[in-house]
Amino acid sequence: MGYLGIDVGTSAVKVGFMTRSGEWVVRSAPVAGADEALRTGMIDPREWWNATKTALKNLDEVTSRERVDSIGVIGNTPTLIFVDGGGAPVYPAILWNDTRATTEAKELLKDHPQEDWNMIYGGYMPVSAAYPSAKLRWMQRHEREVMACTAKILQPKDFVNFHLTGVMAGDHWTSKGLVRLGSGGRHDPLEALGLDAALAPTCFRPLDVIGTVTTGSSHVTGLPEGTPVMAGWSDTLGAVVSLGLNSGDGFILSGTSESIGILTQHEISNTSSTVLCAPVWDSGYKVVYGPTSSGLATLRWAETALALDLLNEAEEVPLNDALPLFVPFVLGQRSPIWNDQVRGAWFNVDIHTTREQLGAGVVLGVVAAERDVMEAVRKLMNDHFSRIVVTGGGSKIASLNEWRTAIFDVPLFHVSTDPVLGAALLAYWGLNPHDFPHGPSDLRKPYQLVGGDSKPSIYESYRKAKQAVLDYTTDGRRDC
Repeated sequence: MGYLGIDVGTSAVKVGFMTRSGEWVVRSAPVAGADEALRTGMIDPREWWNATKTALKNLDEVTSRERVDSIGVIGNTPTLIFVDGGGAPVYPAILWNDTRATTEAKELLKDHPQEDWNMIYGGYMPVSAAYPSAKLRWMQRHEREVMACTAKILQPKDFVNFHLTGVMAGDHWTSKGLVRLGSGGRHDPLEALGLDAALAPTCFRPLDVIGTVTTGSSHVTGLPEGTPVMAGWSDTLGAVVSLGLNSGDGFILSGTSESIGILTQHEISNTSSTVLCAPVWDSGYKVVYGPTSSGLATLRWAETALALDLLNEAEEVPLNDALPLFVPFVLGQRSPIWNDQVRGAWFNVDIHTTREQLGAGVVLGVVAAERDVMEAVRKLMNDHFSRIVVTGGGSKIASLNEWRTAIFDVPLFHVSTDPVLGAALLAYWGLNPHDFPHGPSDLRKPYQLVGGDSKPSIYESYRKAKQAVLDYTTDGRRDC
């Protein structure tokens, strides 16, 4: 049997085809207007469907689309797509990186403290410009006619699923902020804003079948009519399940921004305001993780600002306690401090500091920020990681990995995989739910990273530097 995964990324759509015997092929297509969208925070959502059709056509270079038996879709989130009753967009999609609603986020926190919003959401989710509540308050204030025309608010993978099946549906985690996680609670997140709860899609488990490929969709995609389509999940969680983790394994998804966390079967007895806890449907597993705002985007900024070939030239700088240290909050920071206003800063800089050392300090700060999220996860879990698996574009950079092995106190492994594999696995688990977390074949083979001497004191220096930055920032969080 063949299982198709679709990853609806911000700038590209990937499709991956997997079989029980271990066959695995991937093709992709760019999303028109994505570069501009990353600057403006808005995009025509129809371009994701156009890119999906192109990527599927490209798949014919290596296999036949007629071999597909089930489909799983993951996608970027939290992105809001406003559609009418027929599924047609009535407004450009508001991307996850859009920050227009900073004022609205502050107002919502004046209306209710974060603890009250946690009760409304059914778990911790920050009230910030990045998340749905503030964006929707902005739309209520500035785009009333659009809201009046809106029948449903979808995520990108839900929009693609609608075009495949004709069904508007989602999953609870990707739709968080539109629907409540878990049962109980006096208010629905949309009702708390004075909106109709029916604007949210009906939600299912990520591996539940929501519909099948329609006749019309089959004609334009080449996929077999009647093929079951799963509800799908977020791109981050799709990436996590692509890694072949066992309970107790940690992960670093190293890309433009990053996510650090653990797959666990442990009960989480207390809530956290530093990291997120995503249940893996009703499997008994959970993904506890935190997304950062630092990562390769911060390194690219430093390369431009310092006129350095950063990763090559920084690699020549020896790692020691005398290095400058950069707190990498040039884009603010999400986990574990959730502060859009905080900004970056160098420490331990003197008249002898070179450009190369400043660059090395940025690399060091990005890695220390990863460790900082791991410590927040560890504090919530009251447990240790058995190992950490690193993947993504930043996992292929030797200097980053060398410094990770020095700063982390857990064995690190690297695996070359792709989030779209997680989407294909959802398609597989939809038909074989009892096989989770294992796939039909071993497509994921991690190997251990070996680096230099451990430098635990560097992370302690980072913690002090981070606190100094927070203390300097107006209304900075002082309890992290």
